[in-house]
Amino acid sequence: MDVTPERRNSQRIDKVFRVLLSCDELGDRWYIARNISEGGMFVEMHEPLPLNTKIIVRFQFPGDDAAMCAMARVRNHYYFQFSDDAGELQSLCGVGLRFLRFIPEAGATLPQERLH
Repeated sequence: MDVTPERRNSQRIDKVFRVLLSCDELGDRWYIARNISEGGMFVEMHEPLPLNTKIIVRFQFPGDDAAMCAMARVRNHYYFQFSDDAGELQSLCGVGLRFLRFIPEAGATLPQERLH
């Protein structure tokens, strides 16, 4: 059996959290993210955005005061089927987002060290 080498460059953190996605096609909408890495995240969506759509992602981990804001691009579409604990067939679909760059939240003041 052939084993496909791992393509990810950074580790993923499996954590479920809310994200606010903003783009011209959707406006502002809340979604559920399932994991995150240094380079991107997986976001559940019943109707995925088209590939290469640019969006702004805003999120904050529970219990953390720091909010994050990033520009991202839809890189992949995913559809998963799995069995739950009772053996029932379940499904989940969504998009893989690649972070392009992190940006300051609109209206936030920049830290003094970033101004020089």
